[in-house]
Amino acid sequence: MPESQVSRIKLIASDLDGTLLGSQGNLSARNAAALQAAQAAGLTVVLVTGRPVRMVLPLAQQLGLHGHVICTNGAATHRLPGGEGEDRVGIAPHVLQAAIPRLRQAIPGVAFALEYGDRVIRERALRDDADSVPDILSVLDDHQVPLKLIVRGAGLDTHALNARINALCAGQLEASSSGASFSEVAAHGVNKGYALARLCGLLGLEGGQCLVFGDAHNDLPMFAWAGASVAMNNAVQGVQRAAGEVTLSNDEDGVAVVIERLLETQGGLLRH
Repeated sequence: MPESQVSRIKLIASDLDGTLLGSQGNLSARNAAALQAAQAAGLTVVLVTGRPVRMVLPLAQQLGLHGHVICTNGAATHRLPGGEGEDRVGIAPHVLQAAIPRLRQAIPGVAFALEYGDRVIRERALRDDADSVPDILSVLDDHQVPLKLIVRGAGLDTHALNARINALCAGQLEASSSGASFSEVAAHGVNKGYALARLCGLLGLEGGQCLVFGDAHNDLPMFAWAGASVAMNNAVQGVQRAAGEVTLSNDEDGVAVVIERLLETQGGLLRH
């Protein structure tokens, strides 16, 4: 990043899996220290992830972050440290009532789950356990709006599955992938970039003041909105091409490498 861009950065937003976290799901001491140093220097630090809030809060609390986390690919924003919900955009049940039969007919071996943030409900075809159900439509309730529809189709990779879902449900649903073996489907227009832009609007920040990190296709809307974007060396090629910079891999503390350089440069600019 040029010095003119570095001096503007006020917020750091990082994806988790494949980005901040190592391949084993671990948070390295170096990455943790870098985020904590950024927060101590007055920068806002936001975790932005496809994970639901129940899986994000322990990590945010471990890091000692304050402010906000963006969960479920932008469908829910929560305040720290307690996790109170601030912004939630789910999928209307009537949309799912129409879309699920359409997808079931068009995609061989398709199976579904509904993510609510505090819990997930799966079809038995997706995972056969005590809490699974034979048909996800049986648990849809107008008073409990899911944040995300999880879709797995036999014989289709996630890229092809996303394309099929987006074609069949254009204007109603938006499918993306975080590197997992299934599609993550939100309401149309709801993604990481949407949620980060909304949060920054409330904080009085612009895209040019944000530095974002990611590795997967669901990070692309965030890259498109932010002023500075960094892809991991392990990121998919499309994400690397879209990024302003490529850092080391998630197992080599690539996030920390960039943040340490940012803080040193900003500190130097302040000293001068």
